[in-house]
Amino acid sequence: RLFAFFSSQRNEVFDQKAKNAHRERSALMYPDGRYDYLKDEVARRLVDRLNDVSPAKKFPSALDLGSLHGSVRKGLAFTAQNKGIEKLHQLETCERLLTRDKDVDDHPEGLDVTYDVWEEETRLPYDDQSFDVVFSSMSLHWVNDLPRVFQEVNRVLKPDGVFLGAMLGGETLQELRSSFAVAEQERHGGVSSHLSPFVRDSEIGGLIQGAGFNLPTADSDLLTVRYPDMFTLMEHLRGMAETNATFIRKRYTSPEAFLAAASAYQELYSDQDGLLEATFHVIYLIGWKYHESQQSPDERGSGNTRLSATLEELAKGPLAMPGVGDDDHDGGGKKGE
Repeated sequence: RLFAFFSSQRNEVFDQKAKNAHRERSALMYPDGRYDYLKDEVARRLVDRLNDVSPAKKFPSALDLGSLHGSVRKGLAFTAQNKGIEKLHQLETCERLLTRDKDVDDHPEGLDVTYDVWEEETRLPYDDQSFDVVFSSMSLHWVNDLPRVFQEVNRVLKPDGVFLGAMLGGETLQELRSSFAVAEQERHGGVSSHLSPFVRDSEIGGLIQGAGFNLPTADSDLLTVRYPDMFTLMEHLRGMAETNATFIRKRYTSPEAFLAAASAYQELYSDQDGLLEATFHVIYLIGWKYHESQQSPDERGSGNTRLSATLEELAKGPLAMPGVGDDDHDGGGKKGE
């Protein structure tokens, strides 16, 4: 993925007005949250990682960057108590989606939540070293300038604070992408853009480290969701506000191409029950704000053992383990047999 291209006004990939319009529509048309299931599940898995990264550490002040409807907040019921989270700032570009569930009684007990609106093009509206932990779940794949946003996250974290993010990766909706490619190649002799570009796993570590984070790690999940047909899948994507918002998106697709894509999807990606599989590739990332107490590699040249000596020792054969010899292990037989 290139992080800056295709805009007549700026070097951008994503049309922020279109993205926010999609979120406005989702919040207005589906206030019951019927299409929140994927984002809530990813947020739950992301939040749970905080319980593993530093078992004894507490994180009183938290930020949810790109909070959408509040899926991270919903996932904090156990973790807020376990990790001592007292204050959560939800930061979102779409105010209607941000406040959709503001009055719903699903806030973890004892958690103080504030709702802040953010324009993505500006710096985060917080002072340096404001938060112990920053979450971002299922929003980063819509960001035009990921390196800058990661730098901003690093800025607002306290020393030894942690950033936990989850975003869609390159294998997301590969079935839908290839079905449209087959249909348009057959009908029109070419392929156009129907889905947004996604970041690749191999890029994330470098981006996090380049933003100044220490001890960066990344892993991924492939989540498979099944739908009765392609049109139901597209309806759900619309309800999730996950439809294409790139500047180069195709504004019109013929009914013939839609029907051909649906037929190709059914033929290529249906399971034994006739349901269509849709892959969501979720990349999880963790990075720490530097603190002198954190682990770090020894300085180059500080070792006391020569590598060549170790290799010579290994070349002599298997290393003997203390206390274990030929006479001590008989493989279940009796000595002297």
